[in-house]
Amino acid sequence: MSAMLAQLFSSPSRLVADLPDAVRLIARLRWLMLGAGGVLLLLCAATGLSLPWLLLLQALATLALFNHLLARQLQRGASPLLLLRLGLLADVLALTECLAFSGGAANPLASLYLPPVLFAALLSPGVFAWGLSLLSMLAYAALFGWHLPWPLQGSDAAYAFSLHLVGMWLTFALSALLITSFVSWLARQLAAREAALAAARETQLRDEQLLAVGMQAAGAAHSLSTPLNTLTLLVDDMLQQHAADASLQDDLQLMQTQLAACAQALSRLKQGVQQTDRPSPLFAALAQQLSGWRSLRPDVQLDWQPAHGPDPQVWLDAAFWPAFFNLINNAAEAGGGVLTVTAALQDGLLQLDIINPSGRLSAAQLQRAGLAPLTSSKPAGMGLGVMLSHATLARLGGTLTLENRPEGGVHACVRLPLRLEEDA
Repeated sequence: MSAMLAQLFSSPSRLVADLPDAVRLIARLRWLMLGAGGVLLLLCAATGLSLPWLLLLQALATLALFNHLLARQLQRGASPLLLLRLGLLADVLALTECLAFSGGAANPLASLYLPPVLFAALLSPGVFAWGLSLLSMLAYAALFGWHLPWPLQGSDAAYAFSLHLVGMWLTFALSALLITSFVSWLARQLAAREAALAAARETQLRDEQLLAVGMQAAGAAHSLSTPLNTLTLLVDDMLQQHAADASLQDDLQLMQTQLAACAQALSRLKQGVQQTDRPSPLFAALAQQLSGWRSLRPDVQLDWQPAHGPDPQVWLDAAFWPAFFNLINNAAEAGGGVLTVTAALQDGLLQLDIINPSGRLSAAQLQRAGLAPLTSSKPAGMGLGVMLSHATLARLGGTLTLENRPEGGVHACVRLPLRLEEDA
């Protein structure tokens, strides 16, 4: 018997994950039912019925005290599943006691056995639900033989039948209220779970795509190292061999700079991204990075507009820069070689506005930007780079939004929370 009881109260099977909220909701419904029971007793007293008032009040008061204790235990961190099962069991026992003192199985309120059984089947399916259902059936059957008689007013059968009809309506109303309240809450819980699962599936799909891109990038880095080294040596030799040719020297030096930038990018890809161990001036760091980017893209007309005032010291994750430059490159290509970048910092939140004056995103691109690789058709130019930037910024706690400007062009807005030096 003890093993059976242990299994009855320890089975973890249930329908919803947010069980503490379910326990709190059922506790509120229990208070509602207790209030309705008190009002019903007052109505019975007003009609002159002679009932064992002390016994009925004792049953309601015991259930009220038990409901209060369950709420206290839930606040203290007790198992919500155990509290749920104890509460439903108390509901069945208290209802059985009230029915036994007021006519037994003839009392139309006997149908109130159904809500606790329904709650158990939904929230704790398995052994406990079947056990509570069996207990309710046995208790209902016992009420046929063991109960106090229902008091009749002068043995008036018509009056007794009218009371029975009123009781049937009252039972239906209370059951409908309980079931509607709980099932509506349950439907909201399931809808929220479905939304969370859909978001998780999208995140998993994006992560799988990023993993595939990372594997391809690692292979490309390994394959490109040798040709880059060869080209660097050739350019160095040509610089020495054609030292007298000034026009050729400029082109060779530009090639040397571009090859060095490629080599540094591959080196960062191989070594991975490391977090800086000291703060840096935000706008100066952005200006320095954009200056280096300008040397790689001399064909682009960049308008850099930092915020006025002091330059705050912040910690910038190194993973931010590839995401930033992906957006810059996309904007430069989409805008025909012209773009504007503005920066502002307010309350630890960096806002970067990247604007290209031409091009336009389709409705599908605006909806899916950052969630999956898109077909890139310049000048809109939203492809894999935007997805990578979106994923990186999301990992850093930031956001990326894209919108078409009324006057033409595309506006990319980056918002990224930063840790200031004074917050350290």
